Amino acid sequence: MKASIVGISAVFGLVGAETPEDRIVAALGGKPDFLWGSATASYQVEGAWDRDGRQKSIWDTFSQTPGHVFENETGNVADDFYDKYPEDINLLKSLGFNSFRMSISWSRIYPKGEDGVHRANPLGVRFYKNVIGKLISSGITPLVTIFHWDLPDDLDWLDEPVVDAFVDFSDFLFSTFPEVKHWLTFNEPWTFCLQGYRDGIFAPGIKSKYKQYTCSHNVLRSHARAVSIYRQKYKAAAQGKIGITLNYDFAFPWNASSPEDQAATQLHHDFNLGWWADPVYLTGDYPASMRRILGANLPEFTAAEKLSLKGSSDYYGLNTYSGMYIKANGTFYTELRVGPDGKDIGERADSPWLYVVPREMKAHLEYVNDRYKPQEIMITENGCDVPGENDMSMSDALNDTFRIKYYESYLDNVAAAVRESKVPVTGYFAWSLLDNFEWADGYRFRFGLTYVNYTTQQRYAKSSAYWFQKLIARMDKPEDSFASRRLFV
Repeated sequence: MKASIVGISAVFGLVGAETPEDRIVAALGGKPDFLWGSATASYQVEGAWDRDGRQKSIWDTFSQTPGHVFENETGNVADDFYDKYPEDINLLKSLGFNSFRMSISWSRIYPKGEDGVHRANPLGVRFYKNVIGKLISSGITPLVTIFHWDLPDDLDWLDEPVVDAFVDFSDFLFSTFPEVKHWLTFNEPWTFCLQGYRDGIFAPGIKSKYKQYTCSHNVLRSHARAVSIYRQKYKAAAQGKIGITLNYDFAFPWNASSPEDQAATQLHHDFNLGWWADPVYLTGDYPASMRRILGANLPEFTAAEKLSLKGSSDYYGLNTYSGMYIKANGTFYTELRVGPDGKDIGERADSPWLYVVPREMKAHLEYVNDRYKPQEIMITENGCDVPGENDMSMSDALNDTFRIKYYESYLDNVAAAVRESKVPVTGYFAWSLLDNFEWADGYRFRFGLTYVNYTTQQRYAKSSAYWFQKLIARMDKPEDSFASRRLFV
C-alpha cells in the first residue's frame, strides 16, 4: 500500500514530505480578512525627537541620561521613519503584507503647551495622517497602538491625573483618525510597569517593591475608560474594534509530574498574565492568588470599575517570544531556563532572555483560548534576534536562516493551535519590520526583517523578509498546500 501511494504521488509530481509552510498555509490560508503584518513602535523608529513641536518623552529623558542605555545610545535618530516612512511602507507592500502595526507618539501629536495643557500639534497630526493615508492607499490596514511606552515627560503612571490625560488623548485620536479600524490601547503594560517602576531598567527608572501595582491599576483604569468612550462614540460609525496587547513568554512546570511545580506554574500565569487578562477578559478584577499574596499592596477597583473592565476588549492582542520552566519555591516560584535533564529549554537567540521555544506558542494560544475565550486573537508581536547578528558583515546578517527557522517553527505551532484546538487567530505581526532602537539594549540587538545601516539609514531586506513574501503569496491559494494535495489510496 505504501509503495502504491508513492507511485501515484510521483506521477502527479507530489513526491516530498509535507513542510511547515504547507501546514501554515493549510491552516491560515484562504482567509481574506486575516492580517499579515509587521510591527514597529514610534520611539523605536521615528527619530526626529526635537522637531516640529514634539514634547520630550520619558524615554528621551531616560535614554539621554548616561548609564541607562547600552553605550548611552538614544532614540534621537533611530531609523528616521519620520522622513523615510514612504520607503518603508513601499517595502512593506512589496513583501505582500496587508497590515502594519504602528504606534502614535503622544509627545509628538498631543504635546503640553506653555499653559500646561495638552492639545493637538498640527504638524504631528499631519505626519500621522500622511503615514496612515499612505498605508491605506497602499492596501495596507493600519493597526494602531495608542501607548507604546513614550509617555510625555510631564506625566507619570503613578499619579491619578494620568488616567484622565490618557482618556483625553485617546478621545482625540479616535476623533482625528476615523479611518483607523483597529486600535490597541496599550502595548505590554507588564513590561513598562515592572521594568519601569520595579526594576528601574526602563523609563522612568524607578526601583521599588510595589509601585508596579500602582502603575498597573492606573493603566487598567485608563484602558477601560478609553474603550468605553470608543464604544459609545466611535465604534459603530468606524465599524472598528479595540483591544489591548499583553505579553507573556509561556511557562511550563519544571517537573511536569510534580503537583507543586504545576501549582507554581499556575501562580506564574496569574502574576504575569492573569494580572492583566483576568480584569479585562474574565472577572473585572485581579486573580485571587494575587490578592491573597499581595494583600493591601494590590489596589482595589470600585464596583463600577470592575464592571467597566470586564469585557473591555474586542480582541486579544498577544505578544510572545520565548518560554520558561517554573519550579516551586516555598509558596512562590522560581523561573528557570534549564530543565531537569540539564538541557536548555531551547536554543538561545542573541538577547540573553530569548530562547527558541516554539511549543510555547501553541500552549500559550490554547491557554488564552480556554481560560479567556476571546472572540479573536491577534498575535501582535513575535520574532527574534540572530546570535551575533550585530557583529556580522551585512551580507551574513542578510542571510538570516536562524530567524527563518524561528518564524517557521512558531507559525507551525500557530497552525497547530488553529487546526487542533480551533483557536480563533485572526492576525500575525512579525517583530519587527526594521532593525531599531531596542530600549535599554540600544542598537546591539537586531530584530528586523530589514537590515538598517544606522549611519546611512539605508535599508536592506533580509532573507526572512523574502521568506514571508513567498509564504504570504501562497495564502490566497490554500488548496495548493501539501495537505490538500495528499492522495489516499
